[in-house]
Amino acid sequence: MIHEDCPRRAHFDAGRFAGAFGDEGHRHGWCLYKLGCKGPVTHASCSTRHFNEMPNCWPIGIGAPCIGCTEKTTAFRTPPEAFPSVDAPHGDLKAVAAATIGAMAGIAGTAALMASRRLPNGGSSLPIDAPDADANQEPVDGDTDGKEL
Repeated sequence: MIHEDCPRRAHFDAGRFAGAFGDEGHRHGWCLYKLGCKGPVTHASCSTRHFNEMPNCWPIGIGAPCIGCTEKTTAFRTPPEAFPSVDAPHGDLKAVAAATIGAMAGIAGTAALMASRRLPNGGSSLPIDAPDADANQEPVDGDTDGKEL
């Protein structure tokens, strides 16, 4: 049974259940039984083999309750109106907020452009048309940089 090897089993035994998606218990990994988890009555190897043999890529691993998909008498028996709403309330983006975000993006883009024009490929902070400060120095310990002595 999924329940036997569930990573949230200790919370089940301790009586710690998530009461709603996103609440403190859900965020702390508590048992999802009160959110409709069918793990205690589902005979499957999801808790040990996972989906597509990828760790934590199964309902419990991503924070969703088991739906008992392998059980003919359990799977998909919950009516759709009992599921949590997928229509979360959305805030309105006001014109001032949009203008502020656009201005910040413009400033960041301009700063990046100016920085790329000021820094040559070598990473030096000298402007591109500035003379190289090391051009007139003598080579150190046989380092000729391709120059003849």
